[in-house]
Amino acid sequence: MAEDYTAHEKEIAASDRIDHPYADEMGVEWTVEAWERVKHAPEFVRPGIRKLMVQRTVKRGFKYITSDFLTEIRNESMMLVSKRVKQFGFEELSMGAFEVAKQKMAESPRKVEVIEEIEDFLALRTEKKEDIVEKFKDYMETAPTSGMPWSKEALEKMEKVPPFVLGMAKQTIEARARQTGGKMVTPAIIDEVFTKVMPASAKEAMGMEVTEEDKQRDVDYEAQQEEEPDFELTWHDDAKAKVMRIPIPFIREMAIKRIEAEIKKENVTEVSMELFDKYRFTF
Repeated sequence: MAEDYTAHEKEIAASDRIDHPYADEMGVEWTVEAWERVKHAPEFVRPGIRKLMVQRTVKRGFKYITSDFLTEIRNESMMLVSKRVKQFGFEELSMGAFEVAKQKMAESPRKVEVIEEIEDFLALRTEKKEDIVEKFKDYMETAPTSGMPWSKEALEKMEKVPPFVLGMAKQTIEARARQTGGKMVTPAIIDEVFTKVMPASAKEAMGMEVTEEDKQRDVDYEAQQEEEPDFELTWHDDAKAKVMRIPIPFIREMAIKRIEAEIKKENVTEVSMELFDKYRFTF
């Protein structure tokens, strides 16, 4: 997501800077519009929203907390709630889901307290409650019970991707989302991957235009493939050769770390081809 730093700097310079110690400590700033929007949230959740936004802004490498980014994280949070509701066995958001959530969170009094506060807030504002439930319907339709969620717009954007490269494309996109701290795949992540990450050969296979920048990126990828990754476990030659064929460096590194993490749980110190195949889709 590109940021118009000049516009944000002018906006903040023309007004009193937002007094938020945690943001100051982390080296980010709120735009006036984003800060004012948070004031519309229930008072008891505002501190959590502000802290989350600062953390996510730092994770993405941004300097400013903008209204657009606030919307992105709000949508992402709604999708994650929808995913959790489905995990509880509900196909739609209902007040019954709150009761189940409280039972599941019984060992965490603070979480139960927050759920009850949300219930009270919605009970006092019937129209608002209906609006919120309505907003969740779209997310409930697409939220998975496991794995990284994709927004409806992101899924639609992938409809034209040829089936034979769809798996690789989705894996690359999800890996990029995780690397940047994302909890949900959005169209912005897809655009970034297609323009700045995807190998030229993959873009050709999808019928996309290949630029000189894409070709140079492939050259850079090939050069980095010769560099030995940091392996913590002993990899069998066939498993090592397979993981080294992953063309995109950051995905290869992520694959190695995630696969090794899963294998360590089994108290195993060697990565065989069998274990590689078992955990290859966990990253």
